[in-house]
Amino acid sequence: MKVLLNADDLGLTKGFNEAIKAAHLEGYLTHASLMGNTDDFEDAVVNVLPFCPNLTIGLHVNLTSHHALSPSTTTIAKGGIFHSSFVKLLFLFKSKKVKQEIEAEIELQIQQLLKKGIVISHIDGHNHVHIIPSINTIVRKLAKKYKIPRVRELNEDFFHSLKYNWRRTTVANIVKYSLLRFLALFNENSNATQFYSILTTCDVHADSLFPYLEDSKHIQEIEVMVHPCILALNPILKGSYNNYLNSPKREQELELCFNKKFEDYR
Repeated sequence: MKVLLNADDLGLTKGFNEAIKAAHLEGYLTHASLMGNTDDFEDAVVNVLPFCPNLTIGLHVNLTSHHALSPSTTTIAKGGIFHSSFVKLLFLFKSKKVKQEIEAEIELQIQQLLKKGIVISHIDGHNHVHIIPSINTIVRKLAKKYKIPRVRELNEDFFHSLKYNWRRTTVANIVKYSLLRFLALFNENSNATQFYSILTTCDVHADSLFPYLEDSKHIQEIEVMVHPCILALNPILKGSYNNYLNSPKREQELELCFNKKFEDYR
């Protein structure tokens, strides 16, 4: 089995940038998903990527926070800033104009990476917005246009994952899993790469991950999503977003990236 250990949120803060850099250079992190519309995007391009030539980079499509790259994105961005959420995007009426705005924004985010000479290996979404079927169709269209090989598919095996994660799986994550898996039924899926992490989103533990991997040797390739961060480098923000940015679980997942058991899955 090959494990794609992927860190989301590259470019979100310097804390994420430096954690991902260390996790790749000194640990077992193989992939990262870069946000193209954040304040610390340039920091990632200048201070991370040149030092990590073997780090595989994807686009982390962001339609829920930070600034829009497209000036025509007015429906889901107010004053040029995204203030949406997965649920709002899901239930937003996708008129032709809205879909055109979304496509223009995602394409600009792709081009933002390409302008920096980045070879984009995959596309996924911040808050999993790329799983919303109307957005997934756009993402896959643009992936084909720009010859991007893979779009993240959320195909985690519920009962197999729950077997090892039932102590940490929350009701909220079960609801999230159920919604995402339902929406994924309407998407174009290859299932070439298995996914792991929804039932333990932002709280991946070695003591459940490695037994899961050991019992999943029938799977050829699996993506493990983590969100590693160095908290001391993060800003202190107001509201619930700060709970995510500055949770001790960010450094817990950073520590996971150095676990030598990943040697068995390279």
